[in-house]
Amino acid sequence: MREFLKVVEGELVEVEEELSPEFEIPAVLQELDRPVLFDNVKGHDVPVVGNLCCRRGYLVEALGEEDWDGVLRRAAEAIEEPVEPDVEDAPAFLDVEAGPSFVDRLPVTRFYPEDAGPYVTTSLFVALEPETGVPNASVHRMLYLGDGRFAVRLVPRHLYRYWVKAGKDLRVAVCLGVDPRTMFACCARVPYEVSELDVAAAFWDGFKVAEVEGIPVPAESEVVMVGRLTGETAPEGPFVDVTRTYDERRDQPVFVVEKVYAREDFMFPVILPGGEEHRIMMGGPAEATVLAHVERVSDVVKVRLTPGGGRWLHAVVSIRKRVEGEPVNAGLAALAAHPSLKHVVVVDEDVDPDDPEQVEYALATRFQADRDLHVVRAAGSTLDPSAEDGVTCKAVLDATAPLEGRERFEVVRVPVPERVRRLLERLP
Repeated sequence: MREFLKVVEGELVEVEEELSPEFEIPAVLQELDRPVLFDNVKGHDVPVVGNLCCRRGYLVEALGEEDWDGVLRRAAEAIEEPVEPDVEDAPAFLDVEAGPSFVDRLPVTRFYPEDAGPYVTTSLFVALEPETGVPNASVHRMLYLGDGRFAVRLVPRHLYRYWVKAGKDLRVAVCLGVDPRTMFACCARVPYEVSELDVAAAFWDGFKVAEVEGIPVPAESEVVMVGRLTGETAPEGPFVDVTRTYDERRDQPVFVVEKVYAREDFMFPVILPGGEEHRIMMGGPAEATVLAHVERVSDVVKVRLTPGGGRWLHAVVSIRKRVEGEPVNAGLAALAAHPSLKHVVVVDEDVDPDDPEQVEYALATRFQADRDLHVVRAAGSTLDPSAEDGVTCKAVLDATAPLEGRERFEVVRVPVPERVRRLLERLP
């Protein structure tokens, strides 16, 4: 996280006025689209960092890529070809070793009025597969219950399977303050037998792990809490998710902290639920996965999960169309790659998926609903409030021009002679 802070240093806003972690800090993060460092947190002696990666350009710069497409292709390659990370022998988070009461030093944050309570939104869980020992790293929100106990939102994927295999008594390390590049890589959807830590090592060169009580964790962590994900459950939620609507209340496993390791001068990271950083961290890895899958059936130019869809429910895919019907294949591949997708618009290479006006123009001029709309009812995202019991109506919209008679669909522009171009450059 500290290395990433250097990347955004010129954009960083430092707030010295005392602010509360209950609503006040989240309000600043909501209203500013820049990284913020809060030096004076009410009731705590720990600085808070938020909006650290609230623009895609920060990640582009940190990775040394030219654009967002470079980030996605790098992520897709890391997922396909993970590597074992290097080991750091003396990580800074070993400065302090403390018991569960240390948790009360953390400025756990209350974001929205109807939240179930104060939440940690940057918690990276690392656990070992009970039979093979393969590490899983994944991000899960945590509701603080007090006394070093948290209710953890555990979706039924890899960590859930680890927990069940371990008899619902799984030893875990929860890491706070990891680099956004690590967080991004660990949010990738990978096969069960692949470790996200290996994906992180392939994704960015500076990534290292350090071992804590037998569990490998990101060496750059500010705080590492070691404990058990127990068979005890507690109500978790409601809580705002990436769609900026409330997720439902559920009984979820309780994480019990046994020991805490921390830097002497640790900082506490916050991600605003439903904010742009949340969307980038969730949606970006999904874009990379969609890109890799669609490339198997089509010549892909760009893949974008759109802001209007929470960077989660809607996608626009631009392709170099080779045969009729190919856009439908591309759209179906996208739906299969990212099961939360609801609508996929497939456009030609001359349409920029980042420009909503261009996408709408393609729909207006190249799409006929009775011919180009392909609908299927299937399992979708529980974050879609219009879905019923997780089942939703999905659609692929083929907004590409036909290969024959394509000239009828080309957008015409006035030619700009070189003399006029030079004139325009001189104009104020």
